Amino acid sequence: MSVIGTMKFSRTLVSGLFGVVLAGSTVAHAEIVQKTSAATTTSTQGQFKNLNDVKINMQRMLRSTDGQYFLDLYAGVWNPRATLTDLKTDKSIRFEGLQKGHQLNLASLISPADASLEAGDYQLNGQLNAITGSFTAKLVQKNQLQTKELKFEPAFKVADKPAFFFKFYTPNNAATLNNFIERIDVIDQKTKKVVQQLTGFKAYNQSVDYKDINFDGHYDLILSDASNGRWAEDQHHIYWMYNPKTNKFQRSNQLEKIQGYPHLDGIKQQINFANGSIYQVENGLLNKIQ
Repeated sequence: MSVIGTMKFSRTLVSGLFGVVLAGSTVAHAEIVQKTSAATTTSTQGQFKNLNDVKINMQRMLRSTDGQYFLDLYAGVWNPRATLTDLKTDKSIRFEGLQKGHQLNLASLISPADASLEAGDYQLNGQLNAITGSFTAKLVQKNQLQTKELKFEPAFKVADKPAFFFKFYTPNNAATLNNFIERIDVIDQKTKKVVQQLTGFKAYNQSVDYKDINFDGHYDLILSDASNGRWAEDQHHIYWMYNPKTNKFQRSNQLEKIQGYPHLDGIKQQINFANGSIYQVENGLLNKIQ
């Protein structure tokens, strides 16, 4: 691998989401969508009001227990999507479908890379355990009437992985037309207590990404930066990386210097920022390879 440049994640950051909308809070692993009619509710602290309709895009990276398949899964909404890659043949199939509770029913899409593949040729149906991240499914090849039972587990495993849900806030200022996210409460799912408040930033409120950007097994928060007059189209992002040593989310100044949306390749453990920049994550180092 030819390394053009090397960038090290902060030592405290590397030691080792399809959307969910909840009323006033967002559970990172929830599979049920719940909404209220009001866009915001006033915080008891008075200075902030609660944003109820922030959507979390959660990306799960899973590997089959037989080692043959890698699955990128975006679940948690009524229309989940996924990409299934056969690691033996390097063939990928894209899926879309429906979700009801923990049940996912996905059908393959037409592939520009494979003219022989028609929509619905493959089906991937199964039960997703939102807590453990495991997915027990059946892969059905329609034309050949073949069914293969598969079990997927998180591709990057960690012990005692914490479960959080989040509450998003905007300043309680009647003169402000745009409800930017300027505070996030991180709440422990078991105790229901606030374990951290994230402040000192300004982000757009349409959606937040929750995915393991440094492939350490812990999910990180990624927001679209609205500070200094930036537009969402500028593709600047705020990165709150989870640090398992401190059990806290911390800003990554290194990643925030890179412009572009981070697309993850869990198989190669690479980040493609869709602007011609590709980085390899290896041993806590972020190496620019293109």
